[in-house]
Amino acid sequence: MTPGMVFGLNLDVIAILFAAGALGTAVNALAGGGTLITFPAFMLVGVPSVIANASNAVAIFPGRLMVILAYRRELATHWRLVLFTSALGVTGGLAGAWLLLRSSDRGFLTSVPWLLLAATLMFLFDRAIARAAGSETGGPVARWVASGGIVLGATYGGFFGAGLGILMMPLLSALGVRDMQQLNAIKNVLVTAVTSVAVLAFVIAGAVSWPGAIAMAAGSVPGGWLGGKLARRVPTAWLRATVIAFGFAMSAFYFHKVYLA
Repeated sequence: MTPGMVFGLNLDVIAILFAAGALGTAVNALAGGGTLITFPAFMLVGVPSVIANASNAVAIFPGRLMVILAYRRELATHWRLVLFTSALGVTGGLAGAWLLLRSSDRGFLTSVPWLLLAATLMFLFDRAIARAAGSETGGPVARWVASGGIVLGATYGGFFGAGLGILMMPLLSALGVRDMQQLNAIKNVLVTAVTSVAVLAFVIAGAVSWPGAIAMAAGSVPGGWLGGKLARRVPTAWLRATVIAFGFAMSAFYFHKVYLA
């Protein structure tokens, strides 16, 4: 190992991944959209697209657990719904992870700009999505539709994951959760359930860049803890605008890289 390297990574690369993990996980807790920061960071340092996506899921997983701990009070009153939605999330997450592992690097890379753009648009229009879903809540049909939507959303989450929380919020609202803090708490558990089975599948398949994942995970723990603590206090309008702008910039960058370069 040459000087200035740890676990085979240049210290500059470690710093980039650590910072992306801390920032992305904090953003997930505060406003969502953190994957728009963490996934491009892996590709920025040269990790192939499928490995980058799998490594990203592994790296931010510890930070998600820290967010759940911060919301344990809100979760106590909805434990049956937490178990039900988590089971749906596990089912979809496994399907999405299987689809990713069957994708070639080139095939997945061609979908990256579209996935980033879709996630950014979901984040931009999340309030409109929530209002549209909220108008149809309460009945048994809405609950069945929402449950099916959670499985489909979890499949997307196992495959890519950016914007997953945005998809899940209106679906959980359709299941009867109205308090925003409780809604956010259940959403975080559901997303973690999806991510956990995807992470397990990626690890078993050997699709993880462990040095990079460890560097980012080290940043995700303090980022998740801080984000969970600040989630009830920090105004998120400026943070949302920054994440959306970054998402559009990353979409444009990868459209150029994949289709024009």
